[in-house]
Amino acid sequence: MKKLIGLMLAVMMLTGLAFAAVAESQGSERYVCTANGKGLNVRSSMSTTEDNVVATLPYGTKVFTYGNPQPGWTYVEIGNTSGYVMSRYLVKNKPAPYDPSARPAEPAAKSGRNFDSKAATTVEQINTLLAAAKTVEPYSVTVRPVRASGWVYMRWLPSKNAKLLATYGANQELTVIAELKDWYQVQDPSNGSVGFIYKSYIQ
Repeated sequence: MKKLIGLMLAVMMLTGLAFAAVAESQGSERYVCTANGKGLNVRSSMSTTEDNVVATLPYGTKVFTYGNPQPGWTYVEIGNTSGYVMSRYLVKNKPAPYDPSARPAEPAAKSGRNFDSKAATTVEQINTLLAAAKTVEPYSVTVRPVRASGWVYMRWLPSKNAKLLATYGANQELTVIAELKDWYQVQDPSNGSVGFIYKSYIQ
């Protein structure tokens, strides 16, 4: 009888371990949630400076995560696809369908009139843009000129009329430290200089 009880306990323990292993193998559920409703790139390595995109996950896609091998990155699996994604685009709860009309209204100058946030010309307009800046956990991005052989300008204020600080070619890496409506505040990791680059020229 004691042997039978011992055997039953051993079977129960093995069953519990099996369930735990299955649960662990499934990872944690997360959902893709990008600010602009676009898809999230899955990469074969933890870098945005390489041509390493293996898949793009649509907004709202459920994935299974397996930890953060490096700050800012998460390893995910979905079906037969696996790789690394930027952690800031994953959320615990399934997001509501993306609604472009729900985006915050464009900042306006103190005069009450809207202005081109790419080409602010007055102190009031620039102050309006800076006041709306959102500090973020630093993350790496790469420069993307309109043409592969072209250049992107870093400026000392968020306006195309502001003083030019530096120029960058395609695929050069920068670090985002703050986000504005249409601009990124970035730092050059090679020399520590800080300035603003228009979002359209960053990926």
